[in-house]
Amino acid sequence: MKKRIIIGVMAVTTLACGVWSAQAGRGPDFDGPALHDGCGERGKMDPEQRIARMTKKLKLSDAQKEQVQAIVKGEKEQVAPLMEKLKENRKALREATEVESFDEAAVKALADKQAGLQAELIVAHAKVRSRINAILTPEQRELFKKQLPKMKRGEGRKRHRGTEE
Repeated sequence: MKKRIIIGVMAVTTLACGVWSAQAGRGPDFDGPALHDGCGERGKMDPEQRIARMTKKLKLSDAQKEQVQAIVKGEKEQVAPLMEKLKENRKALREATEVESFDEAAVKALADKQAGLQAELIVAHAKVRSRINAILTPEQRELFKKQLPKMKRGEGRKRHRGTEE
């Protein structure tokens, strides 16, 4: 029962975010402007930018940087099919909500599938973070732990007009 509630909440959140993105004109199938200058689609840093930033902030050694690059490359190859499934399911969800006769069961099934795919993606990212954590020194782990909330909030990144916050 608890699992169904969690999946349901994730599905509703997914749908709400998808609608918000579409309304903002910045969804994955729109040509809206990126949220941040110098970043990829929808303001996301590409893996090379993330690794460079991590190298600088945590003062990674060359060996650590190579290990992180290998981990990220492996994740990218492993997650690519999952990302494609998410994209296809998102498209199916959008199409299911645009039809004249709304089929709640079909939308719920697609939403449940999307929630499951997102859960797989979250687990994959957690595994990567764990593998990266394992190669850091205790001091780097502590610094990473302190920096993580700031990175999640986007502090210190360039904003719309290229200014630092």
